[in-house]
Amino acid sequence: MLSEDIQSIKRVLAGDAAAFADLVGRYERRLQGLLLHACGSRELAEDISQEAFARAYRKLNLFSGDSQFYTWLARIALNLLASDRRRKRLENQLGREGLEVAIDSFGNAASQVDSLDQSETRECVQHAIAQLDEDRRMVLLLRDFDGMDYDAIAETLDIPIGTVRSRLHRARLDLRSLLKHRAVQLGLSQS
Repeated sequence: MLSEDIQSIKRVLAGDAAAFADLVGRYERRLQGLLLHACGSRELAEDISQEAFARAYRKLNLFSGDSQFYTWLARIALNLLASDRRRKRLENQLGREGLEVAIDSFGNAASQVDSLDQSETRECVQHAIAQLDEDRRMVLLLRDFDGMDYDAIAETLDIPIGTVRSRLHRARLDLRSLLKHRAVQLGLSQS
């Protein structure tokens, strides 16, 4: 764990509530970026991020320190997002938009749609990622967009590291296949 995180956590637990602002400042943009990729809505990402920080503050005494603070925080945020999705699904309000992604993160996977302009390419990749199975999509986002290592992903999602590897591999294969299929539909590639 980062020594700055340890110091901030110790100060908060000792009663210095203002020290939590250091943790928020350190991780707010990164967490919002992860959530934006996961849900496709800047407003929802900001809301979930705020709730995750609030919950982390209230439960900071339960943080064991066995993992990075950000890993623990990301797990809280992803659980909140999953709860929000379940609630919306139950309310029959699945109006979720596609995922906001950076095309460069996928290198060759997006090469089939290179002749499209940037916004069209982005839309194709967003649509393809949104079609991935949720378990695979989350691993892909945590690895390729948030830069988490396999151990941190396993801990965040509470799954074995082998499952992380296989889901990531399958997510990338699925994404490549979806993008190739779309390129054929657009007449940019032969099957």
